[in-house]
Order: sequence, then C-alpha cells, then structure tokens
Amino acid sequence: MRRIKKVSVTKYIISYLIGLILALSFLMVLFVNILADRVIYYDIQSMLISESLKNSKNAYYEDGIIKPNEEFRYVDDGMYFQILSEDGSLMLGESPEGLKDSEEEINQRLRTIVSHDREFYIIDRVNRRLTKQVGHIVYNRCIVSKQDADSKYEYIKYISYASIPVFLLLVLGAGIVMSRRIAEPLKQMSKTAETIGKEGELSRRMEYDGRITELGVLAETNNRMLTRVEEMLENQKRFSSDVAHELRTPIAVLLAQCEYAKEYVGTKEEFDEAIDVIYRQSKRTNTIITQLLNLNRLENGRIVLDLENADLDEMIRSVCDEIEFKEKERVSFELELSGVRANLDIGLILILLQNLIQNAVKYSTAPATVRITTAYRGEAVVVKVQDFGCGIREEDLPHIFDPFYRVEKSRNSEGFGLGLSLAYRIAKVHKGELEVSSEWGKGSTFTLIIAGK
Repeated sequence: MRRIKKVSVTKYIISYLIGLILALSFLMVLFVNILADRVIYYDIQSMLISESLKNSKNAYYEDGIIKPNEEFRYVDDGMYFQILSEDGSLMLGESPEGLKDSEEEINQRLRTIVSHDREFYIIDRVNRRLTKQVGHIVYNRCIVSKQDADSKYEYIKYISYASIPVFLLLVLGAGIVMSRRIAEPLKQMSKTAETIGKEGELSRRMEYDGRITELGVLAETNNRMLTRVEEMLENQKRFSSDVAHELRTPIAVLLAQCEYAKEYVGTKEEFDEAIDVIYRQSKRTNTIITQLLNLNRLENGRIVLDLENADLDEMIRSVCDEIEFKEKERVSFELELSGVRANLDIGLILILLQNLIQNAVKYSTAPATVRITTAYRGEAVVVKVQDFGCGIREEDLPHIFDPFYRVEKSRNSEGFGLGLSLAYRIAKVHKGELEVSSEWGKGSTFTLIIAGK
C-alpha cells in the first residue's frame, strides 16, 4: 500500500492554489482572447453604424440630387462616409485610397475587405429618411482601415492580459495569508497536545479565538475530550484507591486472625471462632471481587445478554420473599404489580432488583416498609422501588451511582458502594435508564425504565 506523503497545511494549500491558479490563468487567457475579439467586433460595428447614421443626417435630397450641408464629413478620424444608391453607385462621399468607389457589393453586416494589400472594415445600413425622399433604397456606408481600428483596441487587450498575472498574484498572496491563519492555530493546538502528552498536564486546554468556525469546533471538541479523559483518570485513581481501601480491611483481619490462630488458639471453640472470622472476611472479599469483575465486564461491554421474555412481577416477588425470609419481622413490602413482561437477561436483572430492594431495606428504619410498583409506559416497562427511610442529601444525588460512593450516614454500613453502580450499568446494557429521586429525611425512589415485551 502506497504511503501518502505528509505535508504542512500551508504547503498543502499553496500547492493546490498554484495548480488552481495555472488552470485559471489558461482559462482567463482563453476567455479574454475570445471575449476581446467579440467585444472588438461588436464595438467597431456599433461605432461605424452610429457614426454613419449621425453623419447621414447632414445630407439632404434636393432637385434629384443628394447634397451635403456644411457639417457633413467625408472623412473623420480615419472613417470614410458614403451614401449609395440601390445599385451600389456612389451618390455622396469618398473612398479610402486604393479602394475604388462602389467596388464592394452592398451588405449590411460588418465585414473585412482587402484591396491593394490593405484591409478595411466596411458596413452598410439603410438610410430610411433619404429612402423615403428619393423613392428607392438609399444606403449609408462607413469604411475604416482595419489596422487603424484595431490599434485602438490592442492596448485594452494587452492591459487585460497584463492584469491576469497581477490578479493571480493577489489571489496567491491572499491564499498564503489565509493558509498561515489556518496553520498557526493548528500548530498551537498541536504544540499544546504534545505538551499535554509529554508532561501529563491534563488541566491544560486548547485556546482559539479566531473567526474560523471549524477550528473553534476542533478546539472545543479536543477540550471536551481532555475534560473527559481527566475525569476518567481521576475516577480511575479514586476507584483504585477505593478498591485498595475496601480490600485492605478484610485482608488485614484475615492476616491478624491467622496469626492469632497460629499463636494462641488452644481449644476447639477458639479454633472454630477463628475459622468463622476467616470465613466471613473471605466471603466479604469474594463479594467485593465478584462485584468488581461484573462491573468491569459491564463497563467494557464484555457481557453478552441472554435475553428472554420474562415475567418481571414474578422476579420481584421472588426477591421480596427471599429478603422477607432473611429479615423476618424487620421489613414489609407493599406490592402494586401490573403483570408486566419484558425481554431481559434474567440473571442480570435479578442482581439489579436485589441491589435496589436490599438498598431500600438497608436505609429504612425498622420495621421498614418498601413500596414496589410496576406499570407500562407506552412500550416501556417502569419499576419503582420506594422506601421511607433517611433519604439522600441533594449534594449526594449526582454521585449515587459512582463505584464505592456511599453517603455519609452509610459509611459504617456493611455495603461496599458497588450495588447501585452495578444496577445502573445493568440498566444501561439493557438500553434502559435507572433514575433516583429523594428528599432528605423522607425516603428515596429508584425508577427502572426498560423496553417492554
């Protein structure tokens, strides 16, 4: 595969501009040449007709003869004027030297004739005024040397040719200026990006206050990307710190308990107690790791959904029965189920429901009441889990789905701050939404919205 040679913006624009200028130069020369010839032709024709008509007004018919008055011109500025009869015979006027009177036939179109190595423009036009007076057709004729007529226009033609390179040089200069105006901010953006890459200063941003919309959009897009990357790195740092913090406690307990069992355990009861502590801390560690793995798979799109049309109400009842069995008299559920079904991954949605409902029970004062409702909203299914516990402060709501985030009151609870984050990602992979509304001291409502059957 042929590699494309890289060039700067300025060189790229100028090279294409030069090619365009050369092509435009050729077209302009061709256009000027053709246009100039046509303009010269029609201008000479118009001039001869106008001067001939104007001069013929100074001739009159009397006693069977066409006579000139004092203002009649036989020759003026190289133009010869004649008045001819219907058969082409000369009635008034003069012919240029070398061109005999009435040598050329009558023709009302501008044409050139050659006589004794000299070229002439000649044109005839009917003189309507004298034709009416004489009783037969009378023509005005105007003759001028082609060399004399053309010489007046050659200067204009040469000026046109000379203006082409001047115009094109101006275009090239404007192109160079514009290319630099484009290249300079691009160079600055590239320099900023290189500095960020080398020094890792993600807080730096690209600046552009010029008038080119696309460059402004490019700068804003890169700045948004940098902001997103900075947030991701900060989240990654916080996530790594939280993981280390959450795992450090159970591992420290495990190590301490093992040391204790090794040094001091002397009876079966003490041994069983040590093993029980080790088991509980191992289970806690395993839960954290499992949730982290599930969260990682969801965020990286490495989970393939096994979708099937399921009875969502039945899944909710199953989760509530399990929690009621464990919690005994601590919780009661108010179920308002509408028989909804949806295409979903049963295993993942069960994890989502368990997290939402357990979270509602955890942050409610015993005996807790949790209200769960299901309904259709158009083609979507809506599940609401409402508790009447402590609620969530307004400043905590934007972070409630962040991994390891726990509101201040729950810092000492048994949770790891992963359940709601996991539930949120499960809703997203189902192309759904998980929303929260809360009022401090009055409880919270989590709303799941996914596509229905």
